[in-house]
Amino acid sequence: MVVSILLAITAIIQPIGNVLRLGNIVLDFRPDLVFFGRSLFLDNGDRFVLSLIYLSLFLFILVMDVRLIPAKFIPLSIAISAMLVAALAVQPFLYAAVLVELAVLLMILMVGEKHIDQEKGIIRFLVYLTLAMPFILFSGWILGGTQASPSDVIRLTGAAVTLIIGFSLWLAVFPFHSWVPQFSRVVHPHLFGFIFSQLPIVILFIIVNYISSLVWLRSASYLSPALSTIGIIMIVTTGFWASVEKDLKRLLAYSVLLETGFSLVMISFKSDQGVILLYQSFVPRVLALALLVYSLSTLVSQGVELTLEGIQGVIRRYPFATAGILLALFTIAGFPLFSSFPIRIELLRQLGKISISSVVWTIVGLTGFIIAVIKVFIYVTFPRDDEWHVNEKFSQVIIICFIILLLMIFGLLPQLLQNIISPFTNDLPVLR
Repeated sequence: MVVSILLAITAIIQPIGNVLRLGNIVLDFRPDLVFFGRSLFLDNGDRFVLSLIYLSLFLFILVMDVRLIPAKFIPLSIAISAMLVAALAVQPFLYAAVLVELAVLLMILMVGEKHIDQEKGIIRFLVYLTLAMPFILFSGWILGGTQASPSDVIRLTGAAVTLIIGFSLWLAVFPFHSWVPQFSRVVHPHLFGFIFSQLPIVILFIIVNYISSLVWLRSASYLSPALSTIGIIMIVTTGFWASVEKDLKRLLAYSVLLETGFSLVMISFKSDQGVILLYQSFVPRVLALALLVYSLSTLVSQGVELTLEGIQGVIRRYPFATAGILLALFTIAGFPLFSSFPIRIELLRQLGKISISSVVWTIVGLTGFIIAVIKVFIYVTFPRDDEWHVNEKFSQVIIICFIILLLMIFGLLPQLLQNIISPFTNDLPVLR
């Protein structure tokens, strides 16, 4: 925990390439490192994702329940975070596929237990993410032969198609998304939350870096419509399936997919405003996901079944955990007064400049997810004969209330979140 918070603070306050003096100690933060013949390079534009990765690592280690989460979580989570940072930094970029695969294998070690009902979900998690690796490597091989001939449209198109397929598998884009709800059902919510607070964010940053570094890709006329269409399809399909879902663990998975769909739409703007929106969205995303999985974990530890029938009237027995679930879902759905609301409004405004029909479909998808949130609200507040009683521990109440407070502060004062993000937006990736 100490290591993660120190790394996060260092990423926030210390520019890469500068020297830090602590008394007689001099620390030189070089931007590059050669490891096994490969170059790892990070610049100041990567400080935001570095701080985000290690802050989420600190948060999930801080709130872990040592009675339910195996001790191996701490060393493996640190190793996974380091591997994902290496994937973001490695040069040439195609080696990111190998490093992400190594991180996936560590995730399998972290979530794997000797339960037969786990096998199908974990195997599908491994298969889908492993299938992405050959597509990314193949596109890198194609690009290696076309750098000298950028006019070779056929080969460049082939590289773009394989890249899109590889990234679609990584991000669980429709129709490659079915494994995510299945995976969420067979692992503990805390472990699922940690994995999906880091893996999709790192992959989205890798996508942004790919687009920024490949001139022919960011100038391709089909890129923006493709990203926008894929993102909106994710929003619509996720909203539909969430509206008919009865399992809260699967609803957790749909929350992740919904956020990913919005992120792809932001990238499709191919502008500084779109990237800034992407940066801003990651803060409430991580906080809401952490609050949701922590509140669900609190109910799991008390033997509450995470289905709509199982949570009937649960607000009377676990009011703070229930409030955490509801307010996290309100944030993800973009309700007013919560931190995602200003971001959702700005996204719809920017999208409206491009296509009104896209705005309509986005609202349709959001409506489906809001229906799911309303159903959860109805079930948890279902009238029962139980007396009101707080069964959560004092530490659980403090953590839940603190995260809720942060989400509401960022929603009521969106300028505060913008000011926090602004130091990291001086070196934005070029997407135009």
